[in-house]
Amino acid sequence: MPTFSALQLVSLAMAALSLRALARAWRGRRYLFAEPIISGQLSLLVEIALFLLVPLGVLLHEVGHMVAVWLAGGRVTGFGYLLFLGWVEYIGVTDPFAHFWIALSGNLVSVALGIVMLIMGLLVKVRRPVSVVLLASGGLILATTLVFYPALDLVSGLYGDWMQLYSAPWPYPLWLGIVHGGLLLTGVALWRSRWLRWRVSERIGIPWRLDEADRRVLAWRQLAEAAERLGAEGSPLTVRCEVADGMPLLELRWEHRGRQWLLRAWIGERADMVEAVALTGEPPTPRASWRAVIPENALFVRPSPLVELLRRLQTATDALELDGR
Repeated sequence: MPTFSALQLVSLAMAALSLRALARAWRGRRYLFAEPIISGQLSLLVEIALFLLVPLGVLLHEVGHMVAVWLAGGRVTGFGYLLFLGWVEYIGVTDPFAHFWIALSGNLVSVALGIVMLIMGLLVKVRRPVSVVLLASGGLILATTLVFYPALDLVSGLYGDWMQLYSAPWPYPLWLGIVHGGLLLTGVALWRSRWLRWRVSERIGIPWRLDEADRRVLAWRQLAEAAERLGAEGSPLTVRCEVADGMPLLELRWEHRGRQWLLRAWIGERADMVEAVALTGEPPTPRASWRAVIPENALFVRPSPLVELLRRLQTATDALELDGR
């Protein structure tokens, strides 16, 4: 089992990695928050979250313990902070519930901080590199607080926060276990959800844990939204989305030089390919067809390049009549 001194040494070793992350962030400061995010930039942003912001979360965790001691009428006699490890020593508290609250308080601060960071990263409109840092930091702080620290307490025998909490007088451990378990189950369900995969991918502008089905549905949604945006720009377009033979199909109708034109577009056999065909006449007769490959990152660019793709397809369709084909 690891001893407290061994954990201190590990924390000091990780502090060296924090200095390395700080140095790397300084060297790359010019492109650190540039968009779109590239692979080397992404790894640096995650490194900043792990080695710079997680230690800040640890500090706030220990401050939460200190404040709880003061509110309980106790006196702090010792405070330690080694970036990834911290502790608070106190005297003057005898009430069992007060001890339970003091042990819980730091973890409440950590959970609240992690949830706020995740909500900001998922819902608040910020630059994509900032979203990466917020999402990575929030996820790491929650995982550390709810999974790593309880496991460390269990295997180390150091009698830290979680051992104190689950050793408290009944029924405090019961209620804690229900909330703790509920948070873990919620986290697992969210991690496995398609919504999170899509949302994170959109927020950071890079595909994140997307499978082929995810890419296909997301590409179709972006194509349909691009058509709606093109129709809203003032051009006399009629936009229709339907499902034909189990496949989503987009139809754009407009009139050009006295003739009705129809452009049908859909996601082809590959999730990264748009297929389109231009038709005219009654019944509509195919006049030309195209295929266009969608780069992965194009699905997350704003404004969507698919609007320009549809505009070019419409222009190419109009040119068919001019060429007499």
